[in-house]
Amino acid sequence: MTPLIYAHRGASGLFPENTMESFYAAVRRRADGIELDVQLTRDDKLVVIHDHTLDRTTTGSGLVRRHTLQELRQFRADRGSSSRYSRARIPTLREVFHAFAETPLHFIIELKNFLSDQPHLEELVIEQIRRYHLTDRTIISSFNFDSLQRIKQLDPALTTGLLYVGPIPRPWEVAKRYAADQLHVPMDQLSAQLVKESHKHNLTVLGWTVNSSKDIQDAFDMGVDGLITNYPGRARKILRARS
Repeated sequence: MTPLIYAHRGASGLFPENTMESFYAAVRRRADGIELDVQLTRDDKLVVIHDHTLDRTTTGSGLVRRHTLQELRQFRADRGSSSRYSRARIPTLREVFHAFAETPLHFIIELKNFLSDQPHLEELVIEQIRRYHLTDRTIISSFNFDSLQRIKQLDPALTTGLLYVGPIPRPWEVAKRYAADQLHVPMDQLSAQLVKESHKHNLTVLGWTVNSSKDIQDAFDMGVDGLITNYPGRARKILRARS
């Protein structure tokens, strides 16, 4: 099966991460899916932003969780980007789904509930997935393994990905313990042997974040089922050349 290309926070190597601009750019570069991060505002709205604070990627400051959605709308979301995008804002998960639900695009939603308390985040995300009939096209990932188990309890039909950093001995055993369907493996831990062993345990393997041409080639050579990259256009070009 041809591996899938997921755009990490959109085409974030060239556009401001986790913005509609970055997601549309990923589609233009023929990504199969987009990876995005979801957390809660003060008024419990689902917003798409990676950091728990606003300072790195927006013109705001402080914790996302301490702002309402209306307050977050006031900030540009292009800080740190190589180019200015005056209209770039923090999108809601609902806006992303509304824009792409009628396309073939797949989604990886990383729940940002590992370092910060996000009450009922799982339930609220599932509600939006169901609203847009995207269960079959959505993967839920998190560093919070208990949260992945909670997702499975709430909706066994949803696909979950065990997201981790650093070495984990026998990660397929950890995935099974938390009822995960996939391993989301950091590039520095990825190997052909890991992929082979994971497949024996009926686990899909995605590599992240795979950016350089060499790493993309190596990941494909290892037999990954997909990769998460800031440069989906680069990955698509390499994959096309291989076939």
